[in-house]
Formats: sequence, structure tokens, C-alpha cells
Amino acid sequence: MTEVINKVLKNLEDNYKPNAPVELESADGEIYNVVCEYNQPATKEDLESLEKYIDATIPDDYKMFLNSYNGARLLATYEEGMIIKSEGLELFDVANAIENSVNLDLEAKDIVVGIFLDDYWIVLNATENIISVWEYGEKTDSNLRFEQFVDRFMNSGRHAFWQDN
Repeated sequence: MTEVINKVLKNLEDNYKPNAPVELESADGEIYNVVCEYNQPATKEDLESLEKYIDATIPDDYKMFLNSYNGARLLATYEEGMIIKSEGLELFDVANAIENSVNLDLEAKDIVVGIFLDDYWIVLNATENIISVWEYGEKTDSNLRFEQFVDRFMNSGRHAFWQDN
């Protein structure tokens, strides 16, 4: 069940060096310069605090991601030497995931793992390992595991693919 996250992590390592601009064709056909930024791996204490907060075991694919990068910014626009942080997918480090989950007053076992375009909260149900996307209080279930969601995002030209129904 973790083969997809292994593929995602290898793709990031091979094709998206930290802070090195790469040309990306978006879903609308526009060409953008994008970058990825990665945090250091999560510590054992980080993972324990997350499991304590959600009172559940972290799904294997999400744990593998955290063991590689305790947070990342994926496919953020890079223009004139600056990273536009509100664009792209931000996957939170453990501390920010917990803080944002508390602030959003989510149900038990739900954790905010990231945000897309400053509007879409990416929420992981830890017991089902299913991602939902929250926009202005409205929940859209993706029926995708964490690893599948990140893989789809990386392959979509950073498009809000969950809206394509």
C-alpha cells in the first residue's frame, strides 16, 4: 500500500531539487516556473505527538512522507527570484498540522495535513486514510489515500482535480 508514496518521493527527489525552478505546464496550458521546498524529516517525538493528538496510528503512507519531509511546499510559483507561497500545495509539518486542526475544530481522527491556494484545507481522516478537501466549510471527499492525493496533484499540473466531477 505504500508503493505510490515511494514513487512520489522518488519523483520529488529526482525531478524537483529544493528551491530549483522547473518549468511546469499547468492544466490550462500555461507554462510556469515552479519550485519545491522541503523540511527536514519528522522526529520520533513529532510522530508520537501527532499520534497522541489524533489518538490513532498515523497511516503508513503519511508516516513515510513525514519521515522524509516534515512538511513541504510543492509546485509553488517562482517569479522574478521569489517564491509565491500562496500558490502550490503546502503540506504542513506536524506542529502546524496539529495547530490548524485545533483551530478548525475538526472531528476526532481528522488532521489538517495541508492547504492549497490558501483556500482549500487538505484533511486526512487517520482511521480511514482518506483525504477530504474543505473550502469555506464545505467538505469534498476525494476517496483517495494521502499518497494518491499527492500523486494526483503532482501529475495534474497543480490543478484542483477534486473539482472535476
